[in-house]
Amino acid sequence: MLRHGRWIVAAIVLVLVWAARGPLAPAPAVGQARDTQAAMRRAAPGTRFAFEVIESKDAEYLGDTPSHRGRDGGLEFRPNVALGDAVHRTEPDGRERVVGTITTVAWERVSGSLTVEFDPEPLVRIAVGDEVWVDLNPAPALAATMPQPAAK
Repeated sequence: MLRHGRWIVAAIVLVLVWAARGPLAPAPAVGQARDTQAAMRRAAPGTRFAFEVIESKDAEYLGDTPSHRGRDGGLEFRPNVALGDAVHRTEPDGRERVVGTITTVAWERVSGSLTVEFDPEPLVRIAVGDEVWVDLNPAPALAATMPQPAAK
């Protein structure tokens, strides 16, 4: 009787493990992650992410240059933003102007927000509270401006 009891306990444990894993849940393919942020679509080229400047500083460390930082949430797409990308501002007359260059960028995946620090362009006034924006996927535009290798 003791032997049958062990088999029953082992069978129950196997059923519980199988049920906890999810019998109908497919296993992820090799190289795929199970997290939802990794499955987010990339933004279409030209998708703007607008944010307010929340901090401005002259220099944080000796030899540093002025910089500005902004943050906002609500990301619906996976960002493709890199150091050196342009920061833009739409002027009151509707013109778009490059006002800086990204020096630090952080994606807070859980909260869906992006923090951007940027160096201002020379002679551009940027104030705390200004709304600026970055392109969430500028890659194709950058690729078009890159020098192409000569044809052989």
